[in-house]
Amino acid sequence: MDSKVIGIMLILGAILTMGVWMIFDIDTSGMSPSDSMTAMLADKSKVEIASILNVFGVMSMFTGLYFLAKSLKSDNTISNHFSEIGGLFLLLCVPIWVVLVGADLSALDAAKEYGNDVGSTIIATSTAFEMGGILLVVGLFMLGISLTLLRKYKGIIGILFIIASVSAFIDMIFSIDMFGMIGWMGMFLLTFVTGILVMLKKEN
Repeated sequence: MDSKVIGIMLILGAILTMGVWMIFDIDTSGMSPSDSMTAMLADKSKVEIASILNVFGVMSMFTGLYFLAKSLKSDNTISNHFSEIGGLFLLLCVPIWVVLVGADLSALDAAKEYGNDVGSTIIATSTAFEMGGILLVVGLFMLGISLTLLRKYKGIIGILFIIASVSAFIDMIFSIDMFGMIGWMGMFLLTFVTGILVMLKKEN
């Protein structure tokens, strides 16, 4: 795939997902599914906009990362293995994360049609897809190793992807806010920066 297309996908995906997170986020962390449903219904328009933008954002970002991994094929066998497996994990993230971020929209529709209890059930069920974060973390970790082995972008971007993915994994296990910020926000920012570098074709 053309590098400019990959770059645009990475930039657009990062802007949509990170922008929604920063502007439209409704904090329901620590809430029960029932309380989350109540909070979402109180700001229904914002939730609907966030869900739609998030769906397009994650589709663009993860597909772009998959094609980036595919573009790393080289004479380095070890790097090829890491990029292929990492790319596969990132591609598998697409349907899982689309369901996860789009679940709020389905929950709102169900609550309107059948009542809050049904909407709350959808929210509760969708939490199972949060484990898709493991695929993202491992996929980006492997992509980072491949970028580092090939010395793409002087190896800096690869090392930063490794640090961000390890930080996100630590946050998933121990729920440490500092590691969560470094990991998740770092991944979005690195995806955005990588998209710019790919578009400019600055690999070294």
